[in-house]
Amino acid sequence: MPAPTVNAAAPSAAPATWRADLVAGLAIAGLLLPEAVAYSGIAGLPPQAGVIALFAGLLVYGVLGSSRFAIVSATSSSAAVLLAATTAAAEADMGLRIALGAAVILLAGVLFLLASLARLGAISSLIAKPVLRGFALGLALTIVLKQCPKILDIHPSHGDFLRMAWELLAGWRHWNLAGAAVALVALALLHVFARWRAMPGALLVIAAGIVLDLSGWTQAHGVAAVGNIALQFSAPRVPELTPTDWMRVGELAAALALILYAESYGSIRTFAMRHGDIVSPNRDLAALGLANLASGLFQGMPVGAGFSATSANEAAGAQSRRAGLVAGTVVFAAVCTLLPWISHTPEPVLAAIVIRAVGHSLNPGSL
Repeated sequence: MPAPTVNAAAPSAAPATWRADLVAGLAIAGLLLPEAVAYSGIAGLPPQAGVIALFAGLLVYGVLGSSRFAIVSATSSSAAVLLAATTAAAEADMGLRIALGAAVILLAGVLFLLASLARLGAISSLIAKPVLRGFALGLALTIVLKQCPKILDIHPSHGDFLRMAWELLAGWRHWNLAGAAVALVALALLHVFARWRAMPGALLVIAAGIVLDLSGWTQAHGVAAVGNIALQFSAPRVPELTPTDWMRVGELAAALALILYAESYGSIRTFAMRHGDIVSPNRDLAALGLANLASGLFQGMPVGAGFSATSANEAAGAQSRRAGLVAGTVVFAAVCTLLPWISHTPEPVLAAIVIRAVGHSLNPGSL
């Protein structure tokens, strides 16, 4: 039976709702831009790729999506998949890697649109609630663990959960305690600020971190900052590839689309169940398809509803998709004016914001 298609994010004229969305948008904007740059690095792409993906996801899903909490942008899992796929196909040719990546994202967007037209979103209701809760818990644990190297200044040689955790524990003598202290203080401040929904806690914590870095304290204690962010945008275009390359891209796009949908659906459905919302899987498939098409045309990254950003949006008190549109506007203004300042954000501060965002999902009792 087709899933219900009631829009859970119908606009409301209530001033309180507008204020809540404005505050939430301001709060998550400070998280999304540094995250986008970090995910570009994971994918082996220039910083603007993540920022382009962020604009594409926030704008398209903010207008067309059905979840009032979902934040569609680049995700760590899709970035890792894109790196592996394009590196294997293009080897050391950076230009070919970028072209193949754009083609993969474009075809993934087409696959999303075809799935929406075929109304395949209805199969999402066959996934049991305990499976979704388990997915949310596992993803939250993985996200938290992957923030620890940034906090402790440890560089594990393995990326899988168990071996990474063991390497982090085994290297305890080399932990950067100053970075750990910065992260713990940031978490404490975020916890305190969370009592006042009208206060953009993440933005205030990032501002405090920037002050620390500019004062020289973090540098003196070996705490790294996000670093220089230089953005250069290009005109939209379809990559020029040989028929053989397009055949390879088709196979990679199918895998990428499945991964993006699994992560996006897990995030969207988890928060819909938590708040009793009704969402439309077919509508979300179409929104994800158009967002990936837009990102691919401008040489961005694949986009999906990431769990950490969606969690942060919910925790900030968002009431509708307007929060994502506000965040997109703030990020655009920041890109135009504040990039030199944002580059001074200490990495442990950014990691603390991500951990706080997924913290309420770290509850085994939810299973």
